Amino acid sequence: MNQALRRKVLSFIMEFIHKNGYNDPDDYTSKLAHNYCRLLHETPGGVSWDDFLKSMQNTKTMLFKINRVKKHDFIYALYSKLSELDLKQYIEILRYDIAKDFISEHLEIGYDKSKFVLERDSILAKLGSIRSPHDKLNKAFEILLQKISESFQVPLHGTKEYSGIDLSKRVKDATIGFQLKSVNDDISEDKIRAQTSKALEYKLDGFVWIYGRSLSKEVESSIQAAYHHFKRINETKRMYCAIIAPELLAELFRKYRVDL
Repeated sequence: MNQALRRKVLSFIMEFIHKNGYNDPDDYTSKLAHNYCRLLHETPGGVSWDDFLKSMQNTKTMLFKINRVKKHDFIYALYSKLSELDLKQYIEILRYDIAKDFISEHLEIGYDKSKFVLERDSILAKLGSIRSPHDKLNKAFEILLQKISESFQVPLHGTKEYSGIDLSKRVKDATIGFQLKSVNDDISEDKIRAQTSKALEYKLDGFVWIYGRSLSKEVESSIQAAYHHFKRINETKRMYCAIIAPELLAELFRKYRVDL
């Protein structure tokens, strides 16, 4: 959970408790803050009254009895106040977390290099020799995203608004851009910096750099440059960046049965 957001919400609720002269015998404020932040994470667009009420109903406390206040009245007054709270800067970090969670879970998989060696080698060979590789890679990767997202019902969006991005994907309230690099594309360090900076400029929440080409010294050097550049960007918590090396791309295509 985003700790900066939790501290902000907790401080706000504690102030609400203090201003109304309530006693908090069992640290109910912490439970309220936790529940509200969890709801914000699940529905970054805004927490509805019904969801807020439902989340609070089963949280036990002696606060209402000691302060002689009706639970419904207390919760409604707090919800009204929380709705006035400006959390935009914290929600942006939540979008970063959403992008990070999605990319980490589905695109940064680990795998046993001793298994499915021939299948991966076959895909890697195609990446180095296939005709019109970029178009085929775009289509194959879009199929991959659709297969990943089936259980999440996450819609794919067009990329016209994100110049220079091959594919974009909407996950809850986060937008993730994908850039595929086939055998004919520039993978120099300058190109990495330029296109990643453009992704930041368009305020993407996640950016994935995909090496759709066979392994080589040029690819290894580019991956190292991308890794160090992306590490600095990730530390700002503005955009989560990931690198998909050729072997990992081959494994993803094998795992999800995507044909080139």
